[in-house]
Amino acid sequence: NVLTGIFVDTAISVMNNDKDEMILTQLEDRNALISFISTVFRNSDTDDSGFVTEQEMDQLLQNNELIAYLNAIGIDSTEARGLFQLLDDDASGTVSIDEFVTGFLRLKGSAKAVDIVSLMYENRKTSKKLDKVFRETRRVHQGLAFMHQQSLRASGQDSWDI
Repeated sequence: NVLTGIFVDTAISVMNNDKDEMILTQLEDRNALISFISTVFRNSDTDDSGFVTEQEMDQLLQNNELIAYLNAIGIDSTEARGLFQLLDDDASGTVSIDEFVTGFLRLKGSAKAVDIVSLMYENRKTSKKLDKVFRETRRVHQGLAFMHQQSLRASGQDSWDI
């Protein structure tokens, strides 16, 4: 029993070390990626504004190293032209370093369940708002049509005379 206990204790210790090593490796990979993306951003920010414009982004997409990176994370370089609009989440016409880094990090990983659920929730919320707008528009249209009919009757005209 003592020997079995030592074996199990050693196995658990090795497993915990492997888990810790895996976490450390993932953090190092993420930090290296953030460093790479930040360097790409700084190199493409030709006017040192702290933002990348669409023109600077187009120039950036001529960079063979970035194209190779995009291909490595599954983004075809021909699709990368629309990348700027995706990263410009505040529609400012520029992309800040935060938008740039966050956008590229999100592009690197596959969609997580929480991302999909968030999109479904936002889609449902938008759909409900649009339904409300459509209902209200229909109600206003019906009210205007009724008022138009009333005004025609009051003036003695038939709606077919117009």
